[in-house]
Amino acid sequence: MLISLITAIDYLALSAFLYTLFAFRDHRRRRGFPYPPGPPSWPVIGNLLDVPKLSPWLAYANMSKKYGRTDLSSLNLGLCLLGDVVCFQVFGQVVVVLCSITAIKDLLEKRGELYADRSPFPIFEMFA
Repeated sequence: MLISLITAIDYLALSAFLYTLFAFRDHRRRRGFPYPPGPPSWPVIGNLLDVPKLSPWLAYANMSKKYGRTDLSSLNLGLCLLGDVVCFQVFGQVVVVLCSITAIKDLLEKRGELYADRSPFPIFEMFA
């Protein structure tokens, strides 16, 4: 009985330590601008229950209307992206949903170099 109590306490302490470690790591990684608005998330699973299974385009459009940003003081993207970008997390992975053509063109065409995940090629910089 005492051994099972010690292992349960050990598992609880280890899980609390890992949760604080990942939360601190995520906080240090996101020092820049805050994420766009989205539904509130649960501690471990995030917004897994909010991910639509049927007709996701309708669910994401409803999310953008419901969680759209209303103040413009902290918005750096401009008026065209007001409520067109929704962000949620699933198991710690951040998912950003673009809900309008203007948001897609502005973020992916005009600012595509900022959001591309390609690493820089040093060989191109040597010969440029």
